[in-house]
Amino acid sequence: MAKIAPPTEKKTPVKRVVKKASEMKSNKATGQTPPDAIIPLQIKIPETVKNEFKAMASIRGQSMNALFLEMFAEYKESH
Repeated sequence: MAKIAPPTEKKTPVKRVVKKASEMKSNKATGQTPPDAIIPLQIKIPETVKNEFKAMASIRGQSMNALFLEMFAEYKESH
């Protein structure tokens, strides 16, 4: 086994900066996200369902996002 000399310099700990919500940048003076902003939504579904959904969107010439929004709008109208 190779002999390695111990480090000669001490490592300084990394200081983490935590910003308060009031210090973060926002799109509006109120600090709220615009209601029509596109933000991520994560769900867990079987891979087969995801592949089916992706294929359906492709057949219709839509993005998966556009198809989901269309489906959700129709669901809200019927319920």
